[in-house]
Amino acid sequence: MRPLIGVVLLASCQQTPVVRQYAEGSPWVGFQPLTAMAEGPTYHLLQGYDPIWLQHVRAGIEQARSYWGTYGPTHVWVAGREAGSQVSAAAKHAFLKEYCAWRTQTSTRTVDECWPHAERQFFDVIERDEPEAYLSGIRDTDPHKAELIFINVHKWYFARDPIPDPVLRGIHEYTHVFQQSVGATPTWMSEGGAVFAEAWLPSLEGQRSPEIVMRRVMQHARQIAAPDLSIADMEEIETAPSEVAKYHRELAYDAGSWAIAFMIHSSPTKSVATLRDVFYPLVRKIGWESALCEYVGMESKAAFYAAFDAFMDQPIPEQLSLLRALRP
Repeated sequence: MRPLIGVVLLASCQQTPVVRQYAEGSPWVGFQPLTAMAEGPTYHLLQGYDPIWLQHVRAGIEQARSYWGTYGPTHVWVAGREAGSQVSAAAKHAFLKEYCAWRTQTSTRTVDECWPHAERQFFDVIERDEPEAYLSGIRDTDPHKAELIFINVHKWYFARDPIPDPVLRGIHEYTHVFQQSVGATPTWMSEGGAVFAEAWLPSLEGQRSPEIVMRRVMQHARQIAAPDLSIADMEEIETAPSEVAKYHRELAYDAGSWAIAFMIHSSPTKSVATLRDVFYPLVRKIGWESALCEYVGMESKAAFYAAFDAFMDQPIPEQLSLLRALRP
């Protein structure tokens, strides 16, 4: 067990979690958190797809797991088809059989029900020659579990990249597994936290400065053509109106990653590890809104949003100086 980093949390907001009623379509309806486990993820690879792609994904997942901890049960599915190759009927059948046997275990669904869905989920995407990566929470099983899906991973690989992008995808998606062990958080915090992890975790091993990623995402965040929108409008993408949802990436991933950095900088120690060791345990205990204002020492969520909006109006060099003040 990691020691908790000592911080003085300000008594600035209520410490009783607010019981929220989530609208139909919200990802938090019926949510049950993933649990801490001794065993790491189980990895699966489509036969005939180069194992190097699973190796890259696994490297990122294991880097993130060493930082966040092990939660699940989690299974990782890697599939794809490189140019000039074909997926054999036998490989496709074996992959779908393995997937559906796992997916329906302890579920009321049958393999026959799973099969056509899985075929669309994996092989329609492979045929379209599109890359995808995402976490899917499995909620009709006991216990609930997580699947991490990576399709056509080779499409993200460029030899010139100092860190292979499939490794970063692994960091990103496993960060979501950790988040799913905590409880309800807003979309900007979920996606922003995963992007921030892509930037921060490699820096702990001396692989690159977080500024390289964070400068780029700040430039993207500034491209929103609707200046009145902010992360406050991106608390739940599933129920967001279309005029907000079209800026999903800019608000959730780009501005959201900076909101995470701003949260850490606003905390008493400016230590990134307190996000893991202090903030998220608070989320489990009192909910994300109360945890947020406790962690940053502000009286309300609205006060945090206002302070962050002011920060986003600063010049990029001043914003980057915030990163240099952060501690491990």
